Amino acid sequence: MGPVLVTGATGFLGGSIARRLARMGVKVRATGRNLRAGALLEAEGIPFVACELSGEESVLNRWMEGCEVVIHAAALSAPWGRRQDFEAANVVATREVIRACARSGVRRLVHVSSTSVSFAFQHQSWLHEGMPWSEPPANHYIATKRQAERMAVEAGAVVLRPRALFGPGDTTLLPRLVRVARRGVFPLFGDGDPLLELTWIEDATDATLLAMEAPTHCLGRVYQISSGHLLPRSLVLGTLLEACGLDVRFRRVPTGLFLAIAGGMEMISKLCTGETWEPPLTRYVVGVLGFEQTHDIGAARRELGYAPETDVRSALVRCGEAWRREQGRKG
Repeated sequence: MGPVLVTGATGFLGGSIARRLARMGVKVRATGRNLRAGALLEAEGIPFVACELSGEESVLNRWMEGCEVVIHAAALSAPWGRRQDFEAANVVATREVIRACARSGVRRLVHVSSTSVSFAFQHQSWLHEGMPWSEPPANHYIATKRQAERMAVEAGAVVLRPRALFGPGDTTLLPRLVRVARRGVFPLFGDGDPLLELTWIEDATDATLLAMEAPTHCLGRVYQISSGHLLPRSLVLGTLLEACGLDVRFRRVPTGLFLAIAGGMEMISKLCTGETWEPPLTRYVVGVLGFEQTHDIGAARRELGYAPETDVRSALVRCGEAWRREQGRKG
C-alpha cells in the first residue's frame, strides 16, 4: 500500500488510526492542530505537519502527493462553541480535503462522521443509516457534521459514523463525565435506565482500516459503528467512574426540568460571551444521557466485514484505570 494521510491525527481516533497503520508498516503522514500531540507522533516516527485544513491548501496539496488513501478524522467535536469555529473545522476543512483528494488523484477517502447526526430529544431505537434526521439540529456540532457528511457522500467517500468513542486518551467524553462526577452527585436524567451504546477506540480503528480496503460498492455509503453491546446507563457510568477512583452518588432528576435549566445556561452563554463560555450543562448533554439512542450496525458487518468482539464492561474498567494512572503521573 502507498502512503496514507490521516487528518486529525492529534485527536483521539485519528491518533489511534495513525499509530495502528505505522505499526503495520504503512507509510503514514499526519496532520493536526495540537503541536504537543504532533511532537509525540513524530517521536514515534510518523511524519507530522501542523495546519488548519480550512485555510492551508498548499500544505494539503504537498502532504497528499503520492497518497493512495486519505482518512479524514479531523473535526471540532464538542457540545458547545461558536458556529464559525465548527463551520471552519467541520465544513470548510472537509470541503478542502475533498478538493485536495481530487487534485491529487487519491484512490480512497474515508470520512469520519458521527452518530450524533441522528440525535433527537427523544428515545430512538435501532436507527439505520438512511433514516431522516430530526430538525432543527441540536447544536452547531451536529449541524456542521451533517453538512460534512453530505459532502463526503457526494464525493464518493466511505463514511463511518462511530458512536460514543471511549478508551485511554479520550479528550471529549470522559473528561466531561469526570468533571460532573467530582461535584459529588451525578444526575441521572429521567425515571428509567436507558441503554447506552459505546465504541471502544480499537473497534473504531478496526472499522476504519476495513473501510480503506472495502469493495467499490461501498463508495458513497454510510456505515454506523459501535462495539455492538448495549448496557444500562447506570452500569456504564458506575463502572467507568469507579474505575477512575471517584466516589460518586447518583441522583435521579427530571429530564424536562434540566433541559430547561441547560437552555437557560446556553442563553446566558450566547448573550454574554458569544458562545465562547461552555455552560456546565448543555441541552445536548442532558439529551445524550437522558434519552436512549441505539443503532443498527448490520451494514458495517455485512459490507465491511466489521466484527467487534470487545467486552465493553471490561473495556470501561481499562479506560478508567488508564485515566487514573495518567492523573497519578500528573501529580
